[in-house]
Amino acid sequence: MKTDIYQEAFKDFESSATTDGSYLGINKAAKEQESHMRIKVQEKLREANLRLKEIQAKVSLTMKGNAIQLRATLPLKPGDTNIEGRKTKQYQISLNIPANFDGLKTAEEEAYELSRLISRKCFEWNDKYLGSKAAKNIDINFGEIYEKFEDIFFKTRKRDMKSEHTLSEYKKVLKRSFDFKLIVNRKNIESSIEEIKSSNNRFQAIKVASIICKYLEIDIDFKDLKLPIKAKKRDIPQDKMILDGFYAFEKYHESNRDKKNPYLNTYLIYRLAYGLIATYGLRPREVFNQPDIDWFISEDNIDNTWKVHNDNKTGAREVLPFMSEWIELFDLKNEESLEMLKKRTDKVKNSSQLTIIVDKNSQWFKRVGLAFKPYDLRHACAIRAHLQGIPIKAAADNLGHSIEMHTKVYQKWFSLENRKKAIKTALNEKDELEMLKAKNIYLENKVEMLTMELEKYKLNNLMAL
Repeated sequence: MKTDIYQEAFKDFESSATTDGSYLGINKAAKEQESHMRIKVQEKLREANLRLKEIQAKVSLTMKGNAIQLRATLPLKPGDTNIEGRKTKQYQISLNIPANFDGLKTAEEEAYELSRLISRKCFEWNDKYLGSKAAKNIDINFGEIYEKFEDIFFKTRKRDMKSEHTLSEYKKVLKRSFDFKLIVNRKNIESSIEEIKSSNNRFQAIKVASIICKYLEIDIDFKDLKLPIKAKKRDIPQDKMILDGFYAFEKYHESNRDKKNPYLNTYLIYRLAYGLIATYGLRPREVFNQPDIDWFISEDNIDNTWKVHNDNKTGAREVLPFMSEWIELFDLKNEESLEMLKKRTDKVKNSSQLTIIVDKNSQWFKRVGLAFKPYDLRHACAIRAHLQGIPIKAAADNLGHSIEMHTKVYQKWFSLENRKKAIKTALNEKDELEMLKAKNIYLENKVEMLTMELEKYKLNNLMAL
């Protein structure tokens, strides 16, 4: 099996911890990986220059932007002059060679070739070196880009379950957003994006287009193409609805137990997932992506935390329950259910298999008749955290997203009913505080009066003596 030199370069890469699952957070993580890869390419470029130096080549390599260029002292270009009167000048020649490992190999070969031409004094400024034929992928269409998109994507990203899932989603976006017959250029990219009327779909298309533009070195400012993102209307379930939803799994099983279905008992896996998402505010993938069941049931786990694997959206984190009493109520430590979850998730070896089980979890919500989706349980945790008075930073970290996302996005779904609860709680706390203050003043006055009476009583006793 051929070694993937790009993934080999990521062996010593460690992403910085993040709780930001927003586009900005994900983009920051991608830039970290791109920066890591750039450093690796620069290291290999230095090695290539040492090899060129050892054979006394008259050419060196340099990295400029996203390209590798050839640097050499050459005869003057047609129409060019040297202010010192010489007939030669140092030039940096761009052959549109990408700044990656594949490009570096090509660049070194070109450096050897150019060095031989210089040594034999037969170098001429032709179309290749003048750049008139250096336009890269000028006739490539979106269909061809789709076929090589995986290769493009993983040239700057570490391959893991998380990035494979991102790739899969990006390829779907690419397929639905761009006509495969169209040539990839600025005009066609902009016109394709402008045809997308949904703000969210357009935003996704821009993310994919930015990767393509970086690869093909197409300069586009996407700011003017963005549409305001509209938050989806969500009916976040109240606690009673969440409790009823949990028992809906059991009701479904009871009403179908007489049917011959060897997979009927798998409802235990998805009922457990329901309880975990509702109690811990997990993303559905964080339940099924390499769960640490042994830790969850360990006696050392005195805080009943759930460990999210590093291969998830915002990396590894340890999650505390938002509703600790639901651990028992939802029977989350049930050995049979946990063992079934472990056996099922142990079979998941790639992003596609993980997506299948996550989708199946959503199907079970519909199957048992729930009026909400798995993610709505997570949103309910975010809102409940606010009602519980949990500090924003603590709630955001527990949920695995940024404070900005917690305040700007989740609060959009803070319904009238929840606002009533929050205001009522705050007013009740204020009334209670005012009552305690009044009571405290009353008691202070009472103590003062009793003290005065005691002093008066002592004085009368002394006078009587």
